[in-house]
Amino acid sequence: MNRSEQKYSEQRALLQLRRLPRVGDARCADLLQKFGSARLALEGLRADGATVDASGEDWAAAQLARAAELGARFIAIDDEAYPELLRQIPDPPIYLFVRGREDLLREPGVAIVGSRRCTSYGKDVARRFGRDLAGRGVIVVSGLALGIDAAAHVGALEAGNTVAVLGCGADVPYPAAHRALYERVLAEGAIVSELPLGTKPQAGSFPRRNRIISGLSLGVIIAEAPQRSGALITARCAAEQNREVFAIPGEITNPRCAGCHSLLRDGACLVRDAQDVVDELWTRLPRQVQMGGGEAADAVADAVAVAENPVDDDAGRLLQLLETGAQHVDGLTRDSGMAPAQVLQLMLRLELAGMVEALPGGAYGRRR
Repeated sequence: MNRSEQKYSEQRALLQLRRLPRVGDARCADLLQKFGSARLALEGLRADGATVDASGEDWAAAQLARAAELGARFIAIDDEAYPELLRQIPDPPIYLFVRGREDLLREPGVAIVGSRRCTSYGKDVARRFGRDLAGRGVIVVSGLALGIDAAAHVGALEAGNTVAVLGCGADVPYPAAHRALYERVLAEGAIVSELPLGTKPQAGSFPRRNRIISGLSLGVIIAEAPQRSGALITARCAAEQNREVFAIPGEITNPRCAGCHSLLRDGACLVRDAQDVVDELWTRLPRQVQMGGGEAADAVADAVAVAENPVDDDAGRLLQLLETGAQHVDGLTRDSGMAPAQVLQLMLRLELAGMVEALPGGAYGRRR
């Protein structure tokens, strides 16, 4: 076999190995170290009497074919393209599927996470931090979830780049309400998952993916979170990975901010703006991020102007349609004559501006 064929064979074997029962990332890493390669590990397991189903080989081949079809990249832990920061964590994923700009995974990044059910204040500060950090050349990492995550991604896309880490397959837009945002991140940033392509979202996958969000980052900002929040899992992962933990203070009487205040009480770094974050990470950031200004400052200024004037003609039409009451996104699409993706993108902008709110079942209503 030539080098390309050898790499393909090893990738297929690694997918097959990781799919075996009771072979998680840690066990898979041990087998790779013991046998030297995934192919030899499979042969060794067969020799020891383990059942290695031949259908796993076809499944693995189908995964790689699907990745090629999507333009996604399969990156094994021993690949030089695998992000070094992530490789250093206690339990790194044995492989990643990446769509979009995989080079962003090796750039300095900061995670911004928080509650799905957040206040307009929380969304505003997440968006501002995302925009200001991205404008300085920092890659903003988050999980594409409702609320804080979405605001951080949107802010980052206004001035720079962002990476979304999913708790489902990298080809599965989730949540469905964020399909338009998913497409924007895919076009301008990167979508990452440790799960096989086509994997549907399951509750247990999201706490696991949080270690990747923090693992790709120099530090994690908790923008807003209650006392019981998945964002605090990410903060704990960051601390265990020896990454900086930042928290943004909120109203002391608001239970949605209680998680951030607990982190601050326990020693997290209080941050008021992007400069505070840069100051704390100064020695680990490249010079262009340290200095800021120039084109990045111009990009941020332009983004601020857009953020302060979110209502263009199309957005105004959607607001007018909501004057009579809440509407499902399908009704807004039909009555406005716009494409579904455009409606979702405009509603996201209006939601982040505090003018509408997302309701259960895919509906939107005016925020009074």
